[in-house]
Amino acid sequence: MNGIILAIESSGDGGGCAVLRGGEVLSEIEVSGARKHGSELMPCIDKACVDAAINRPDVDVIAVNCGPGSYTGLRIGMATASAIGYALDKPVVGVPCFDAMVLQYVMADDFDVALKRELWPVLDARRNEVMTARFEYDNGNCERASGDKLVEPAKLHEESAHQAIVFGTGVPPYEGVFSHEHLFIDQREFALKPASVALQAYRQLAGIDDPANIERTLVEPRYFRRVLAKTIEERANEV
Repeated sequence: MNGIILAIESSGDGGGCAVLRGGEVLSEIEVSGARKHGSELMPCIDKACVDAAINRPDVDVIAVNCGPGSYTGLRIGMATASAIGYALDKPVVGVPCFDAMVLQYVMADDFDVALKRELWPVLDARRNEVMTARFEYDNGNCERASGDKLVEPAKLHEESAHQAIVFGTGVPPYEGVFSHEHLFIDQREFALKPASVALQAYRQLAGIDDPANIERTLVEPRYFRRVLAKTIEERANEV
């Protein structure tokens, strides 16, 4: 798809938005600090459009990180995407967080593209668990090999191949718990960029010629645990 994608990232402490056209990132604006999505996301979107020399109606698709991630952050991002999509009468697509994380990781300048390894992006799900998914990387080709899952850090090596790469914001809290003998634990700081969400959306829409043909469906959030996302009414009905 060669249309214009406006991508929103709000799944973690940072985030912001990016504008992409034809696989090229035209602009990227990030929030100024942790958990500033509520006050800064819309100004970031306006600035990204200005920097990309477009107006909001020029956007063909709105893409948003649909999780897993911060409950509040995801809600802000998805509500913003939905509102813009409704106002512009444009489709909104969800981008799974782990797919965007892996894409950013393998596109880094220092990543060895000749590797044949499993990749496990991890997010801290609290309760001594990480949310993760398995991806298989083979000489430039990367494929998702599992759904999102909750795993105890100490047991992740039981599900992975030897020397599988583990990276992401879920590494620091459990760095000493992961099996360093079995896994390659990348301890470098990792922050998902809005541009990576845009690029993953572009990959997902590769088979779409006309953005008008994208199905208009409600983007569902992918939370760590559904129980944490219950409404007041849902909780009241359980009593």
